[in-house]
Amino acid sequence: MNGLDGTQPMLLPMGRPRSGMSSVLIHPAGGGLGAYAGVVLKLGRRGPVFGIRGHGLAPGETPDTTVAAMTDRYLNLLDSLPDPPDLLFGWSLGGVVAWELASRLRSSSGRRPRVVMVDSPSAGIDRDPSAARRWRERVRASLTENGGFPADRVAQTVEAHLDAVTAYRVAGRHDCPTLLLPCAQEENVAHLAAWRSATSQLTVCPLPGGHFTAFDRERLPLLLGHLDAFLTATEVTRA
Repeated sequence: MNGLDGTQPMLLPMGRPRSGMSSVLIHPAGGGLGAYAGVVLKLGRRGPVFGIRGHGLAPGETPDTTVAAMTDRYLNLLDSLPDPPDLLFGWSLGGVVAWELASRLRSSSGRRPRVVMVDSPSAGIDRDPSAARRWRERVRASLTENGGFPADRVAQTVEAHLDAVTAYRVAGRHDCPTLLLPCAQEENVAHLAAWRSATSQLTVCPLPGGHFTAFDRERLPLLLGHLDAFLTATEVTRA
């Protein structure tokens, strides 16, 4: 679907138009939304679902290299929604951006959207060359094969997002209800401590496995179960 000026939109409807809880899914590192298919089905039963893809994947776009730049860009996109988001959901980099968007919405309008972060870092990541190479290969393969994006644009966007996520450190605080789903096989001690220092409204539900297995068929039911329980428990706190 292209815009009226021939551009490819970044804010994409991902379910049937309906009333209810408005959810926005933020892309993980690399910019694609393909991993969220099962989440869309779950959230679509509660209301409209939208996704934000990464800037840089379409012709003529330059990817953002910082979380702050993504937050600024995506905040403008949220203004075009029929209703303000009740839930911001993201995996990895997407969860970080979801957190920052919620912070901005809280400051500007007083709204308290719920936030769900799947294995999202908060305290900076050492850019080990071998680990970074494996990470790039996994993301590039997923986007090129499943997302239909040109390999050169995928590579450029992956590099930009790697810069953004490794440099990010949570600095602000907000009281939006937040669910963190850290993956048990990853080094999360410092990230958990930083998230806990940033909010008193944090629910932590670890997932088995590693960063790239969180949405596997075997583990997805557990992720969705934690999501459903969190949404039910925090229903009364919606602003």
